[in-house]
Amino acid sequence: MSITVGRYIVETLAANDIDTAFGIPGVHTLELYRGLAGSRMRHVLVRHEQGAGFAADGHARASGRPAAAFVISGPGLTNALTAVGQAYSDSVPMLVVASTPVRASLGKQWGVLHELRDQQAVAAQLFGVARTAHDDLDVRDHLRACLASLRCGRPRPAYLGVPLDLLGESTGLRPERFSLAAPPAADDAAIAEALRLLQGASRPLIIAGGGARGAAAELRSLVEALDAPLVTTAAGKGVLPESHPANLGASLPYPAVIELAAAADVVLAVGTELGETDLYGSMQLALRGRMIRIDLDPAKLADAYGAALPILADARGALAAIAAGLSRRRGWCSEHGGAAPVRASIESSWGAPARTWSAALAALRAALPADGIVASDMTQIAYHGNYAFPVDRPGCWFHPSGYGTLGYALPAAIGAKIAEPERAVLALAGDYGLQFTLPELMTAAEAQLALPVVVWNNAALGQIRDDMVGAGIPPIGVIARNPDFQALARACGVRATLAGSSSELTAAVRAALDAQGPTLIEVTQAGFHA
Repeated sequence: MSITVGRYIVETLAANDIDTAFGIPGVHTLELYRGLAGSRMRHVLVRHEQGAGFAADGHARASGRPAAAFVISGPGLTNALTAVGQAYSDSVPMLVVASTPVRASLGKQWGVLHELRDQQAVAAQLFGVARTAHDDLDVRDHLRACLASLRCGRPRPAYLGVPLDLLGESTGLRPERFSLAAPPAADDAAIAEALRLLQGASRPLIIAGGGARGAAAELRSLVEALDAPLVTTAAGKGVLPESHPANLGASLPYPAVIELAAAADVVLAVGTELGETDLYGSMQLALRGRMIRIDLDPAKLADAYGAALPILADARGALAAIAAGLSRRRGWCSEHGGAAPVRASIESSWGAPARTWSAALAALRAALPADGIVASDMTQIAYHGNYAFPVDRPGCWFHPSGYGTLGYALPAAIGAKIAEPERAVLALAGDYGLQFTLPELMTAAEAQLALPVVVWNNAALGQIRDDMVGAGIPPIGVIARNPDFQALARACGVRATLAGSSSELTAAVRAALDAQGPTLIEVTQAGFHA
């Protein structure tokens, strides 16, 4: 018995553990939605395709399982591309399935509905894998390649384009579960050399990024055996509990940690790009010691840092092998009092705004359970929270680091809550950034998600204003008229409240976590007090 290609796609995704699709149905995706009818896949209707992409991102970060975004050709795809760029930059797996115009029209500029001159070429610039099918066998083979790319090597978003007429054709193919390759393992010689360098180091430093999230236990063993300080990127927060005496947190932008990195004689960097957005203020760390680099991405093993020992391997396996060969010792970390003096130096330099942000972040921390998730936006309180919001396990702080897009927090939190309904999830956005994806409040209301949406209202594009003033530029275009967030939320069927103090904020978040449906909690920076 034959099925349509659209149904084959949906059932194949379900057979490969993709259980959720975010999207907006359109005339060019009707056959995908025919396939969804009766499928075990969940569909979540969003208000904009950018929201679909961000929600798929949040779903993957929360659960470790990729989700899909179903979009129409032309504007559906281009609307989603900002979210795709964010996922690419932050190594987040998602699958975008897009229709294209009918095969006979491709590349001919007939002026058909939703036409791009070359949709495949557009996709190829932003996805890790981008394929367009021309028959049902292409669909099968391209799906296999896309799904493999999400789970093997450095994860990136993947794209499958399927012409409108092909989606409705019949196929004799049957949905199947594809076999995937195991991640690469470090060879014995590389492990032996890493052990030699680390055991001979008097001032080792470990830097862990998002690629080390699955190796938290192995990292802890290595840190404690070496008695070495560890610093993370924002994506790596929680790979070691921030209460651990060796954990410097996501502190790479701070001078005290930059100096510490420069003084290290061996730096072990695991699963991190060490990009500009990990450092904020410098394009590259000034490292005088030798670098051991463990990564799934070959490009990261031969970039500007020039690692003395590049290891192409999965972080968990490589770190386990290294840790097994180390003997415990008293080292650099204990001799200098652990991370506490460095953290104290960082925190003593904070001015009044940072102390206000810290108080608000502490209030959020008090309201959330240990495994609670915060999806943050590009806003000053979140930049501060990259360091100052403590987490003791990985996968609890989502920040759009690399691509740095506004509008991420709300739809990403929706995706996370849908993926992990039993976990507490909170969106933290600035007043301007929230407006990029504010219509997704309706998505959260429709899904009846118990989701606190905290709006940090500083009545400005605060960071840009401060940068302009610091550079001697008159602040132009950074003060905008805000909507009445309370009224807007209520118009969407969303609860709304104000919080003017730490205790009020904690109480409001706790109430929101127990509510039926989302709650918008507005905090005005000028009026907030601890």
